[in-house]
Amino acid sequence: MKRNRSYYIILVLILFVVTYSAFAAYQKQKNGPVFLDNHVFQRYNEQWGLWVDLNAEKKSLLEKASEFGILAQEVMEINQLKESDLGRLKRSIFFPYSAEYMRGLQEKELFRETVESPIDQFIWPVLPNHKSRISSRIGRRWNTWHTGLDIAIPKNSIVLAAADGVVEEAGRGGDYGLAVKIYHHDMNHFHTVYGHNQELLVKPGDVVRKGQIIAFSGNTGKSTGPHVHFEVRFHNVYLNPENFLTPYEEGVATSIVGFAD
Repeated sequence: MKRNRSYYIILVLILFVVTYSAFAAYQKQKNGPVFLDNHVFQRYNEQWGLWVDLNAEKKSLLEKASEFGILAQEVMEINQLKESDLGRLKRSIFFPYSAEYMRGLQEKELFRETVESPIDQFIWPVLPNHKSRISSRIGRRWNTWHTGLDIAIPKNSIVLAAADGVVEEAGRGGDYGLAVKIYHHDMNHFHTVYGHNQELLVKPGDVVRKGQIIAFSGNTGKSTGPHVHFEVRFHNVYLNPENFLTPYEEGVATSIVGFAD
C-alpha cells in the first residue's frame, strides 16, 4: 500500500514538473520580443518583403521585381494576380525579398525592430515617431460618445495589428471609412478596430500576427484629418484602449535586431 502511494506521489510530481515546464516555455515564447513591420521589412504570407504602390513609383512589376532580385512570377503568385490584373492595378502589392537583397540591407545596417509585449497586452497600432500624437480619447465628445482612441499621424503611415488574431472585417464601414476589425481569440475574445485608413492590406479570414502591417493610414470616412481610430471591444462593449497599452507619453522603446528568424 505504501509503495503504491509512493508511486502516485512520484507520478504527480513528474506531471507537475512537465506541466510547469511546458507552461514556462509557453510563457517565454509568448512574452518574447514582438517583431514590428517597419518601413524596410514587412511580413506577408510568411515572407519578408515590402508593400509597393507601383502607380506612385511609376515602375512596372517587372522592374520592381528585378530590383528586389526576384521573378515577376513570384510576385504574381504571392499576390494572387493574373496577367489581366496588371493593367488596372489600383492597390499596393507585396514584393518578397531575395536572400541576396536582404543581405544587402543588413550590410547597410537596416534591420527589423522589436518591442517587448506580454501576452495580455496590446501594442500601439502605429510605429513610434515624433509625428504622431493622441488627438482624441474615449469618452463624450461634441454631445456624442467617442468610442475609441484617435492617433493623429501622417497619411500613408503604417498601421499595425495590436495582437495576434483573425481579420473579421476589412472594407468600407460608414463613418469609419476604410476599416479593419480583428478578432483576438487568445486574448479574452477581444476585438480591435482600426478606422479611417487610406488602403487596406488584409482581407476577412486572414490570420495576422502582433506587429504585422495591416493598412496604411488615411482620412477616409467621417474624419477631420489623417489619423488612426483605434478601438478595443469586448462583446461589443467599448473599452478604453489605454488600459491595455503602455503610456503613450513614454513612447515605445524598440530594439534593432538581426534578420535571422
